[in-house]
Amino acid sequence: MRVMKRAAAVINAALAACVLAAAVRIPVMAEENGNTVIDRLSLNVVSEIKVGNECTARDIEIEIQNEGYEVRDIELVNKSQVWGNADVPRILVYFRAEDGYTFAIDRTKNRILGAELEYARWDDFLCRYIVQLRLPSLQEQVGEITEARWDSLTCAGWSPSYNAARYEVQLYRDGKRIGPVISADTNSCDLGLHMRAAGTYTYRVRAVNRRRETVKSEWAESGVSVIDSSNVEWVQQQYPVISGSGPGQAVSAAAPYYQDMYGWIPEGNLWWYRNPDGTYTTNNWQYIDEKWYYFDSKGYMVTGWIDWNDKSYYCDPESGAMLVSMIVPDGLGRRVDSTGAWVQ
Repeated sequence: MRVMKRAAAVINAALAACVLAAAVRIPVMAEENGNTVIDRLSLNVVSEIKVGNECTARDIEIEIQNEGYEVRDIELVNKSQVWGNADVPRILVYFRAEDGYTFAIDRTKNRILGAELEYARWDDFLCRYIVQLRLPSLQEQVGEITEARWDSLTCAGWSPSYNAARYEVQLYRDGKRIGPVISADTNSCDLGLHMRAAGTYTYRVRAVNRRRETVKSEWAESGVSVIDSSNVEWVQQQYPVISGSGPGQAVSAAAPYYQDMYGWIPEGNLWWYRNPDGTYTTNNWQYIDEKWYYFDSKGYMVTGWIDWNDKSYYCDPESGAMLVSMIVPDGLGRRVDSTGAWVQ
């Protein structure tokens, strides 16, 4: 047994030496031929592959960022007919060196955007280089919403999106945005608590990818739902809101609805944000949907100028989000920097 192990070790060492010798020899051979050495790939892989589309290499473009070679062919490794929402596209790319150039790739120098190199090999002496690239998983895509409707006077419903973890809903009354974005776990949402005033309501909705929060679908626009003198009293009775001492304590008959709800919640003209675990922020900032918001001692969202750690910040009176890198609409022409702090 020991003899066999020693023999295996000797063979492995010999193979490693051969590989190292070949790696060292390839650039030398290229130089001996008088050709300019291409020692790295610098690529940008642009994919238009979409879930539900037919599998084809025509949806992939390879942009070469350095000189001396060109793409001769792109071959799709995946053999299925239609892309599924969990597929991982893989492609073979055939590069050809131009006249006067020779491949002698050092993988440590490669710069490939939009894909990952899985393996590579030389062919046709050193004039052709073949690589297999793995593109991002289609699980990082999210489907577009094709329909946004009203299922009842106050209940919004929309077509489901593949790979969606949740949906973001923005409500409008008479064309003006009402409060911040609402988060919904399913493809429907009861907006009655936000529709207690008479007006013409619309909403827009988009899907958020389950793997990457920054990947979102385009906004889908709804039709209208009208709250007028004939039904405004009914809505107010169905979704009563009374004064309370703090967030979560301002609901009577609607209490069960609030207990199951998280995200932005209105109380009269005030807003607070309930986290999935039932907690809410007080006397501090919270980062929500890529924006900063400030909440007071009772947990209500604060707008306008806010003094914090010897600096002043401005939160938009309409949306509540902290503004950055702009002149704020306070009527005084004051400007805030990229961190949101007032530039005096």
